[in-house]
Amino acid sequence: MEKENLLDTLLRIRDRIKEINNNVYEEAIPTSDIIFRKYLNDLVYSEDMARYYLKLLAESNFIFMIQIVKPDTILKIPGIDGYVVAELDIIEKLLAVYNQRLVTIYEAEKRKLAGVETIIRELMPKVKELNNTPLGKVLNICIMLEQFTRIIHERPDHFQDAYRISKLKQFIPEEDEFKEPEEEHEKIQQVEEIRRAVDTEEYQQLSKMNLTGNWAKAVEQFGVQFLIRVHLRKYEFDVLKKLLLQKRIAREEDLIFLRDSLRKMEERSLFNPELKKYLNEIKELKRIVQIKINQFYLIRKKYEG
Repeated sequence: MEKENLLDTLLRIRDRIKEINNNVYEEAIPTSDIIFRKYLNDLVYSEDMARYYLKLLAESNFIFMIQIVKPDTILKIPGIDGYVVAELDIIEKLLAVYNQRLVTIYEAEKRKLAGVETIIRELMPKVKELNNTPLGKVLNICIMLEQFTRIIHERPDHFQDAYRISKLKQFIPEEDEFKEPEEEHEKIQQVEEIRRAVDTEEYQQLSKMNLTGNWAKAVEQFGVQFLIRVHLRKYEFDVLKKLLLQKRIAREEDLIFLRDSLRKMEERSLFNPELKKYLNEIKELKRIVQIKINQFYLIRKKYEG
């Protein structure tokens, strides 16, 4: 696939998600458990490829990803993400619809009436125990859609197509790393032969976190990404560096979250004199994180590429 064709495919995926989002009275937010087989299997040839392309679109501000269900290995609950285009008018329409759904589900379960803001304040401390419930899923969607509107209002220039396409092109390889087979039988054969990197011992070992001591209790209670946000808010870059080197933060999704958060802080440092003092530490930490992310990329290349 040539670079121009890959860009076209990515934009077609964006358009497909936008079309689904516009059906606000249907299941308007496609989710990670069905999006490939139901909506994208004519555009990409594997679920892993769809997941990778969706990450590229999220990285370049074309779409937002919502963690609707948090994965729980103990209860054997797989994580579920939802996808919405990063366009204010669509997000506001979705927010209105899902706010109403939250009120309806809350009334049915609690047998009492309350407004959206009251419901969210009441349920926020219980979000973990509501995981994978109808109420918890809609609650997560409402909270994140509201956050997305704020993000777009804060940096509208970052959600213009010229900026997004320029950013997206930075992620597209110059050479074809994801060539699709020309014949249908070759396509099926190739998909069957792919060994998913995430299932290999090599990937599992790289992802394995050091969960000794108080860190394990903190992760169990709050989750890694919440703890990362706390340290970033306090500008504790030295603490995060230590956590990385000790493999307290090791999973690919957490590393990507940290890298993206550091990128945003780096951008904000241009307008924040206090944050600018930490610019060297931010860059050094981002470098370490990227090295670790690259290790996952190499494993994926080895087994899937």
